[in-house]
Amino acid sequence: MSDELPPRRPDPGRRTAAGSERPASGESGGPAPGPGDDDGPRPSPNRRALGLAIVAVLVILVLAALVGGSAEPGGATFPPAGATTGVAGGAAAVTRGEVARALGAAGLQVEDATRAYRPAEAPGFATAPRVVIRAILPDDPDHGLIVIYEFVDPMAASAAAEAQASYVASGVGRVQFSNDTQFVIRTLGSTALFYAWSPAVSTDPRAAAIATALETVGVGVPVPG
Repeated sequence: MSDELPPRRPDPGRRTAAGSERPASGESGGPAPGPGDDDGPRPSPNRRALGLAIVAVLVILVLAALVGGSAEPGGATFPPAGATTGVAGGAAAVTRGEVARALGAAGLQVEDATRAYRPAEAPGFATAPRVVIRAILPDDPDHGLIVIYEFVDPMAASAAAEAQASYVASGVGRVQFSNDTQFVIRTLGSTALFYAWSPAVSTDPRAAAIATALETVGVGVPVPG
């Protein structure tokens, strides 16, 4: 009897379909994956970037609302798309004359504005024909701007002026002016006028005199609050 051992049979579990050996489960260099080792698919880089972008936009909007309270009087607004403001006529010219007279009595001269100016406006003011004039402030040439709006009749002028007063007192309108801004809103016939000034921003003390002089023109519309 021979002492030779029978040849070892190959383990089918250690061969691949191509005949090469592979380790059986649990015999590799590392431990077999456990149930907690796979957390499922992770967010793609594009999804993470989109999420970060949304958060950044929200932060910017919040900061803009907070900083908006320190802006100069009259952030720019524009009429709704497709709206036409038309050309101011005789009523606005009459009111311009009354404003010039009132300011002249206070020692202030008036001239037509040489640059475009739109204060923050409610829809009624934003779509109305207008005339922009400037009370000359030698120490503050960027301010002293007064807008005269013309409407079809006195009722429409009063309604638009009241809407403007409510708008500048609201959260949306108020943040477009500095915190200490004071407003003058008046109606005269079928026109309304608007003047905003800030003691903190204006560098000419006569900015307050403009407001006082305008109080003698037409009928005042109080701003709530």
